[in-house]
Amino acid sequence: MAKFRFQGEIPGSKSVFNRALIVQSYFPVLDLKGFSECDDVRFMREGLKHIRDRSRIDCGEGGTTFRFMALRASRQKGVHTLEATQRLMQRPQKGLIDLLKQLGVQAQIKGEEMFIIGEGWKKPKTPLEVNTTESSQYASALVLNAWLLDFDLEFELVGDNVSESYFLLTLDMLKSMGMRFQKTARGYLIPAGQRLSKLSWTVEADMSSAFTMAAAGALAGETIIENFSEKSTQPDVVFTEIFKKMHVDFSVEGEKLTVKESPSVVPVEWNLSQSPDLFPVLAILCSWAPGTSKLFGAPHLVSKESNRIAKVSDLLNLVGVAHESLPDGMIIHGNPQQKLVKGVSFNPDKDHRMVMAAVLMKLKGHGITVEEPHVINKSFPEFWDMIGIKP
Repeated sequence: MAKFRFQGEIPGSKSVFNRALIVQSYFPVLDLKGFSECDDVRFMREGLKHIRDRSRIDCGEGGTTFRFMALRASRQKGVHTLEATQRLMQRPQKGLIDLLKQLGVQAQIKGEEMFIIGEGWKKPKTPLEVNTTESSQYASALVLNAWLLDFDLEFELVGDNVSESYFLLTLDMLKSMGMRFQKTARGYLIPAGQRLSKLSWTVEADMSSAFTMAAAGALAGETIIENFSEKSTQPDVVFTEIFKKMHVDFSVEGEKLTVKESPSVVPVEWNLSQSPDLFPVLAILCSWAPGTSKLFGAPHLVSKESNRIAKVSDLLNLVGVAHESLPDGMIIHGNPQQKLVKGVSFNPDKDHRMVMAAVLMKLKGHGITVEEPHVINKSFPEFWDMIGIKP
């Protein structure tokens, strides 16, 4: 089998892009530099064009797009209808509705639609309580839409801080754009009248996508990423620390990350509470490391685009890798001498990251056909060209 090789740039982070697009909707003068054609960014970009007194906005399948858009639409008086897939609406959304209610905005989900009715945000009588047990995206959505308010906004985070790192990414980004925060005893206060201090913003490479391509290099050849930011505030940049622990052969020079095939990788134990999106691809990497790896700390994996613990288990069963599922992750008994399977089919359950995981197994020689390969477009439509495999 020919060695895998990729050299080039990774598209912009969809997480950062969607945050930047919300800011740009308040300040159209902001020039965004970078590229991303993924579905989540496309739906956000299009949806923001349709916000008016009576809006109908399609959010597609993106949880980030939907939650950020709900808070953005709620700033505009009127009646707004947000459309999304049935599966997305079935994911946890109670915290979102509770947050809107505290801001004096009515919200209700019926089937594949969310209805938002209000006169814009009302000043809460007491500090907002933002429940981050389900997701940190509610807190991020709140602060992203706190520009140009005519009142001070005070809030506190309650519950488990799931994926808190993504909220900290949001704060860091907004601070560098000019938003001012005050830390309070139990949370934060954003003074009224926040304004932008930047005219342009560069969206850095998506670290989740970079990890997938880097893992491909470690497993099957070589990857050179030319726009890698070692100082990225994206939580998934932690993959380089995981690579060190696993003895993956890689180096960083300036903005160039080089990863070479690493036949002597070792197992790892890693807490994924702040970077759960790494789980599917990292599980595949661990499956080729001799010995037992343990990935844990991410119970919210079950309510991502798919139940990722169950789907990774399905994939490992398909190729005969021993493992045990945990409520918050998985124990994987890696085997670098895997017997290659032929003629099997894998259903990614409409989950883009499960497509990536299955294709890495294909890259190693397993004869897997991936059903619905187009679901990769949610985050990484360039993937098939970059990985060099026909879907």
